[in-house]
Amino acid sequence: MNAGLYFHIPYCVKKCDYCDFYSVNRTDGQKIYFEAVRKEMEGYRGKRIAVDSVFFGGGTPSVADPMELAALLEQAREIFSFSSDTEITIELNPKTFHREKLLIYCNSGVNRISMGLQSANNDELSKLGRIHTKEEFLSSYELLREVGFSNINTDIIYGLPDSDLHSLERTLSFLRELDCEHISAYALTLNDNSPMYRRGYRFPDDDGVYEQYRLVCEMLSGYRHYEISNFVKQSESPCRHNLKYWQRAPYLGFGAAAHSFFEGCRWSNPEDIHCYVQGIQQEIQPEKEKVSQEDSFSETMMLSLRTDKGVKYADLPQGFYEKNRKLLEQFEASGYLTMGENGFRLTEAGFFVSNSILTALL
Repeated sequence: MNAGLYFHIPYCVKKCDYCDFYSVNRTDGQKIYFEAVRKEMEGYRGKRIAVDSVFFGGGTPSVADPMELAALLEQAREIFSFSSDTEITIELNPKTFHREKLLIYCNSGVNRISMGLQSANNDELSKLGRIHTKEEFLSSYELLREVGFSNINTDIIYGLPDSDLHSLERTLSFLRELDCEHISAYALTLNDNSPMYRRGYRFPDDDGVYEQYRLVCEMLSGYRHYEISNFVKQSESPCRHNLKYWQRAPYLGFGAAAHSFFEGCRWSNPEDIHCYVQGIQQEIQPEKEKVSQEDSFSETMMLSLRTDKGVKYADLPQGFYEKNRKLLEQFEASGYLTMGENGFRLTEAGFFVSNSILTALL
């Protein structure tokens, strides 16, 4: 399979109050950081690795110097063999870009945008610690269309504090009016150290979150629900890069906190800019973990069942169906999965309780 490339851009204007990804709310030292990322990439020169997806995530990549991102793409094309239709995605935050910056992205080959809305209710955006309003998001979205981007993903979060079906319906109605090609809808999850968790907000209970999830599925029924949290227009293709994670395809991550899966091994970079840069400068190699056959089967089950394609019996241990037939039939009778001749997949109801199903099957 062709590989994907991921670049972690750890800079933010302000860290959102729910975010658990590695980022810093300053932009000094960018030159040294990007030099390290380019040096890390150099380790693959001459290996003739075919690539058909690139993803700039963060952090907020649009906070960084756009010429640095352009330089990364230029070098990546020299080192790797890009396909003619390589999908190149960049994550943006409203209020962090302007027309000139977008034109640099376009000229560098970026052809897919992922921009976080999270909510179309300004009070909810404030609780999330977002730096934009609904109106500012709309202005940024319109600018993306004016510049010529025709493949845009929008992120939203449900299960927000003090939210209900009416507030979520306003967000979903706003999204449908935008008519974007792809929508990612995530249930809010918080760790104990997040500012939002510590504020003592009132959150929907499990039943309330499930009702919100059902509303998401209902109002986005015109889209293909191809992964637990992702919806794409019927006329468009799913995010090629993210599919690599769920299909256990190879990908290489560059930058602080970036993860990789390549040639049967997994590894990750330090979640600290200084430690990452120092490691690259001293040519310290990350410790690689060979994925065992047992872990490979578990990952295949866990990741494949996140998608509407499901998992094939041929990709699971011999005798899996016979051993788990009664359990699978029980889940099917409950409306959580659908079995076929060659495998099984989760229903939309099954997506919501996928962790419990996986625990039972694994």
